[in-house]
Amino acid sequence: MIDRVNELTDKKIAVAGAGITGLTAAYILQEAGADVTLFERKDHPGGSIRTVNQGGWLSEYGPNTLQLKSSRIEDFIQRLGLGDQVTEADAASSKRFVVRDGRLVEIPAGLREAVQTPLFSTYGKLRIAGEPFIRKGKNRNESLSSFVKRRLGSEFLDYAVDPFVAGIYAGEPAELSVRIAFPKLYNLEQKYGSLITGAIRKKFDNNEEKYRTRLISFEKGLQQLPKKIAGFLKNIHYNADVSRIQKGNNGIELIANGVRYDHFDIVLANIPLYRIHEQLINGGGELQKKINIASYPPLSVILTGYKREQVEHPLDGFGFLVPSVENRKILGALFNSSLFPNRAPSGHVLLTTFVGGSRQPEIGSKDTEELKELVSQEHQELLGVSGEPQFLDHVYWPNSIPQYTTEYDQVLDAIDNIEKQNPGVHLIGNFRGGISLPDCIGNGLNIIEILTD
Repeated sequence: MIDRVNELTDKKIAVAGAGITGLTAAYILQEAGADVTLFERKDHPGGSIRTVNQGGWLSEYGPNTLQLKSSRIEDFIQRLGLGDQVTEADAASSKRFVVRDGRLVEIPAGLREAVQTPLFSTYGKLRIAGEPFIRKGKNRNESLSSFVKRRLGSEFLDYAVDPFVAGIYAGEPAELSVRIAFPKLYNLEQKYGSLITGAIRKKFDNNEEKYRTRLISFEKGLQQLPKKIAGFLKNIHYNADVSRIQKGNNGIELIANGVRYDHFDIVLANIPLYRIHEQLINGGGELQKKINIASYPPLSVILTGYKREQVEHPLDGFGFLVPSVENRKILGALFNSSLFPNRAPSGHVLLTTFVGGSRQPEIGSKDTEELKELVSQEHQELLGVSGEPQFLDHVYWPNSIPQYTTEYDQVLDAIDNIEKQNPGVHLIGNFRGGISLPDCIGNGLNIIEILTD
């Protein structure tokens, strides 16, 4: 590892885009001794990570939580000096709900609960129990829905996987590649021939890191993380829109707001795929032809605050997800004020509801008033909410989350071709290596290995 770090010492590196992957990579490279300059087209760091406090309502416009699944990310937070700002989610966060037949049903947390749960029928439970006897699939480009239906049955697909995918990707299981979007599932089948058998064997594998998964945020919200990272960086240009990355007479050059910056040995482009085109970088045109494969569906985030007495449901959990078969107009909702303290004024509760995605893109792009009425109706029917919200905010993401579809290999090939045509240029972001916040941070932490591989 020391030799790899030495390879990057004194290198001049540009990072285009201050999303969490770009920020983390910039921090790691600067720490390794590289001369790093970051360019961000907005006036703040963090990309989709955005926290806003409006009169005591602490709202997250993008990700709401950070799941610590390994000591590596926790160590990174400590190195940043954010350890004392970490807020762990309330124990109730382990309780999660799925809508079935118009009411919230708790997702079983263990074997006893799984046997007793009304979420699945007796036949559905027996079908799940038979999973170890299902043969391994042979289709490398199998969709998630086909994979789950084949191994666990259609009921598990409808009431477990479909809502989960809506909550993570705002996507559809029939469109996503199990191999690319959910590699752990795919690899369990490939290695062990069974998901259940594989999960049990991994649990007792001494080579696996034993780490207690934790769900966290920070006292002032998730945006503390990108702000803290940015505070360590020596050279940041905000409101700097990168319009061209190309080979110049003196290394790689980058043009931002009409100003030319050159002599770079490496450029990391932390730029969404839908903004990459031929005018930005050679080969970008090929990627644009594939952009429909990696669609970014529209998504609306509706934040609503109520007096506690306006809500009948105890809100004793993380939130709820809605399966497609329930034919409702929302994807699900988070119980923010149940997860972390100081998310709502005293005596009030804050909910975050997600609308649209690949399932219902036409609803996700509706205006605020229409969405307010729609969400209020859903809250009334599912949570027993009465009266008007005391607080309302609407965040619209016209391009939300890249969908790792069954044809996504074509997108990854186009990305590889861009890098081959532009030596020293690397594309990084949630379009590669995972969309979750831990994935994106992890990819930034791995940047030295990526650049010296």
